[in-house]
Amino acid sequence: MNVIINKLYGIQPELEAKLKARSIKDSEGLLRAYRAHGDIINLAEYVGAETTTIAQMVHRADLARIRGIGEAYTSLLEAAGIYTIRDLADRCPEELRSQFARINNERKIVGRIPALAMVNGWVSKARRLPVTLN
Repeated sequence: MNVIINKLYGIQPELEAKLKARSIKDSEGLLRAYRAHGDIINLAEYVGAETTTIAQMVHRADLARIRGIGEAYTSLLEAAGIYTIRDLADRCPEELRSQFARINNERKIVGRIPALAMVNGWVSKARRLPVTLN
């Protein structure tokens, strides 16, 4: 699923402006730029941003390829230690949903945790997606 750049979780206006100046307007554009530059370091230099910030945004853009993972659920996934498609693919949906419930009870990240069917769908999709990031 393609997400406009300002809807990626955690994007700051300054970084958004730098990305747009390089014609990177959405999550797919960010992933294309990552592939074109070969790695996070080269992409960060091209954009003029910190390597860690670009790495975070590229991983969030990769997660956004899965329908239903938007800003709020990205935050929940990261709180559960899931930063990449590979992280998600390696998880048991039932255990992950239980972890979401515990985390959300403590931190109140989302109004409602995703249903088990949705988490199952995310994990299944993550297992089928081609690996984008090195």
